[in-house]
Amino acid sequence: MTVYELAISLPPESRKMLAKAGILAPNIERNIYVYELFKGCIDAGVPKMEAYLEVGRKCYISEDNLRKIIRKMSEEVGDW
Repeated sequence: MTVYELAISLPPESRKMLAKAGILAPNIERNIYVYELFKGCIDAGVPKMEAYLEVGRKCYISEDNLRKIIRKMSEEVGDW
């Protein structure tokens, strides 16, 4: 299970409450949105580099920060 899959398994109200309590990152909703945009581009056949540029422009995020978000949301959640 990835960080993205774990995050979307929680209802939006719970994510907001956990973010407010400092348990989740305060920008989790933005990260979910950005990741979904990126995956949508990739699923539509857009090359990765173009997807980074397109999503970065649309969301006003630098390519480096976008890569960090995509990498984080794609990480596998370890067995706890």
